[in-house]
Amino acid sequence: MADYRPHFTDLAAEFILSLTKRRQRIVMAQAHQLARYPFVESDYQLTDDDGRKIDHLLVDGLVFSYWVDHSSRLVLITEIEDSDSI
Repeated sequence: MADYRPHFTDLAAEFILSLTKRRQRIVMAQAHQLARYPFVESDYQLTDDDGRKIDHLLVDGLVFSYWVDHSSRLVLITEIEDSDSI
């Protein structure tokens, strides 16, 4: 069985690039951890403009917004935000 991989939208990538190198490594490790366990129950779910269910998971002060494409084995991370800014 092939592993799932994280995939980032431009918005999520821009957030990661705005962080210090140390924090970037931490966020990337968290994203890869999420991809290892794509069936984890999220904290809450919202529907986007396209009608797609977007899961939101709070991890170490960050909220990862994502959806899982099981056929491609991708965890598509659409946005990452500091939980303090929400």
